[in-house]
Amino acid sequence: MKDNKVFAILKKTSLMKLKNSKVELAAIDDLDSAIDKSEIYSRVILINEAIADSDEIIDLYEELKFKTESYYNKYEDINNWYSQAKVERNNLEEKLNTYETLTDELGIDPNNSESYRYGDDLITDMDDEYLTYDQNYDRFIYAEKISNNLNIN
Repeated sequence: MKDNKVFAILKKTSLMKLKNSKVELAAIDDLDSAIDKSEIYSRVILINEAIADSDEIIDLYEELKFKTESYYNKYEDINNWYSQAKVERNNLEEKLNTYETLTDELGIDPNNSESYRYGDDLITDMDDEYLTYDQNYDRFIYAEKISNNLNIN
């Protein structure tokens, strides 16, 4: 009977070791699986790269915000400016026409006057500039809209 008790103890010890071994194997499998998943997520986003990219976006935004604020301050009245320039151009043309009529009545060539020639050249320059403004009007409006959107406090 003593042999049976020793055998039973050995058998019981072996079964416990086997159970412990199985428990350990299952726990190791769970641990390895958790490690694999953690490694995947720990390498998906490189935190230092994310920080650097975030800083770059913030810096670019701040730079753009500064530029749009400067743009707005510099050109906020561009539309009013060119509206007034058009009025002044038309007024100048009217004065040139009046001068030309008077000089014709007197039999004088209006081109003898330096002011007349300069005024005539100025109208040509103003027409060219206004045409450029007019052709780019949508661009000015869009830039102003962007500037306003970025600089709302």
